[in-house]
Amino acid sequence: MLFLFLICLYMWFFFFFFFFFFFFFFFFMYSFFDGYYLVSYGFGLDNISYLFCNLSIFICLLMLYSVLLVKSSYGEFYLFCVGFLMFMLFLVFSVMDFFYFYFFFEGSLIPVFLIIFGWGLQPERLMAGYYFIFYTLFVSFPFLLCILYIHFFFGAFFYFFDFFLFSDFFMFFILVSFLVKFPLFGVHLWLPSAHVEAPVSGSMILAGVLLSLGGYGFIRVMNFIYFFLFNYSFFFITLSLYGCLVVSLFCLVQSDLKILIAYSSVCHMSMVICGLFTMTSWGILGSVIFMLGHGFVSSGLFYLVGIVYERLGSRSFFIVKGLVNFLPSLSLFWFIFCILNMSCPPSINLFSEISILFGLASWNLNCIFFLFFIFFFSACYSLTIFFLSQHGLYSNLLSYCLFCFVRDYYVLILHFYPVIFLMFNFFYFF
Repeated sequence: MLFLFLICLYMWFFFFFFFFFFFFFFFFMYSFFDGYYLVSYGFGLDNISYLFCNLSIFICLLMLYSVLLVKSSYGEFYLFCVGFLMFMLFLVFSVMDFFYFYFFFEGSLIPVFLIIFGWGLQPERLMAGYYFIFYTLFVSFPFLLCILYIHFFFGAFFYFFDFFLFSDFFMFFILVSFLVKFPLFGVHLWLPSAHVEAPVSGSMILAGVLLSLGGYGFIRVMNFIYFFLFNYSFFFITLSLYGCLVVSLFCLVQSDLKILIAYSSVCHMSMVICGLFTMTSWGILGSVIFMLGHGFVSSGLFYLVGIVYERLGSRSFFIVKGLVNFLPSLSLFWFIFCILNMSCPPSINLFSEISILFGLASWNLNCIFFLFFIFFFSACYSLTIFFLSQHGLYSNLLSYCLFCFVRDYYVLILHFYPVIFLMFNFFYFF
């Protein structure tokens, strides 16, 4: 991966080639993990790390393909940003010490911040970038203090230390840094603004991998903050279910495609938070698979919006209507990604939602009442995306609509393929 940094400045073709080669080499190394496989001292992979490493490499690769023909200014610097981002994400998912985890966790924000600032669309991107950085940095600073405090007493803070924290303050500060990254309802305002102002590839990586970072960290600290989760899970699950319901309704009144998909991300992540807080094996399994499925589906939806925005210069439902008349072959992909967004079979999203439902029902049966409405409204806004963008009386702007490139279909198929075909091999998750 370090070698990729050197060639991205001169030979971008080789950069793509080696990137793909690295992904397949890494993917076929899979030997069903039954514990930690130590890469070296302080680095190791287990089942969950391996899945998220693959997801981050794959989405970074698709980010590169999404700008393959767009000869933007400072193209080499863009490639460097993506390479650096992949390197940081790979390290986040393969370290085993919380201090290194924190270091690379914050380091992965820098390239995304630069991509939003440098290749964003409107002047408001500056505000969105600051939102993104300060929300995350401000809340995760107490987490750093907790790590240093534990380092002071134990000399290290590894994932497999066998002790519990008993201070509620400590446990809350450790947890809240991940909940903002998710984001939890109430501290979610940075996400829609960052998505709307980011370029297509920035939205893809934000939705695909950076939201999963919160979930991954949550799973890692679960052993240490067990008592906090046990005592206060009712508060966070209630807040998430309520937030999910409210945001679902909020999605139904949006006029901007990108904001709608960003808020649907908040919705899905609320479900993941609920699954993790149940602390049941069903809930955690469902959350991990949901993060993975959401990474592909949400990223694909953002890419579709990017295709339309490149052609028409607008994301508003009032202008972007009747697309089926101009890009009929793209309508199939719109339909596929919209139904995957509402967790239709045969997708891993469906399995994950059923798992989270089992986890929540075993935690408290009253949750099912909320879940009925959440799943219903989720289907409503997913179909709204499809109906309002594909059907209706098209505007005269669409007469200037261009065709799609093969590259577009290629990227979309690569988004859609894993979501369906992972359903046929669940060994990756168990």
